[in-house]
Amino acid sequence: MSVEMEDIKRVLAICFRDGATKSIDDLERILSLDMGWMDTEKAHEAIHALVVAGWLKNEDGGLSANCELKGIKAPLGWQPRPSRLIEPVINTSSVSPLEENNESQQEEKKTDYPESNDPRAKLERRLVRYISKQSGIDHDEISRRAERKVSALNYCTKWLALCLVSREQNLEMNSIIDSLSGS
Repeated sequence: MSVEMEDIKRVLAICFRDGATKSIDDLERILSLDMGWMDTEKAHEAIHALVVAGWLKNEDGGLSANCELKGIKAPLGWQPRPSRLIEPVINTSSVSPLEENNESQQEEKKTDYPESNDPRAKLERRLVRYISKQSGIDHDEISRRAERKVSALNYCTKWLALCLVSREQNLEMNSIIDSLSGS
């Protein structure tokens, strides 16, 4: 399970810990006031996005989780990234087989270099090529190592993980840092 999906399931487990359906207002209150993760406007956007992505289902005006939440726990002090709720990944357990095939093809394209508001994310491909050329390690292996770091560090971005990989290879970091800070 990806970190993004795990975060969404943690949020839903917290919101629906009593097992009852919730109104949009209830969920907005939980996300914004109770948990303090975002303001009410962002909470409204997040709820709408979670419905569209298939994480929440609307049953006669009441919202409920559209995934299994048993065994999902959030560590003490854990907080989700608001962007993971406002622009959630698609809940593949709620997608039909035909849509799932299309979605998996789109996911494959997005997995290597996900879209981001961070301008440094646009440099990821170039950074992978640079590290590969300088270290003699295959592009795919560089990406795999970076993805492992992102998974292990939870809040680490891909470009930062690539910087860590390049540092492990004892590459000269000043030019990499300059190119990332100049964006």
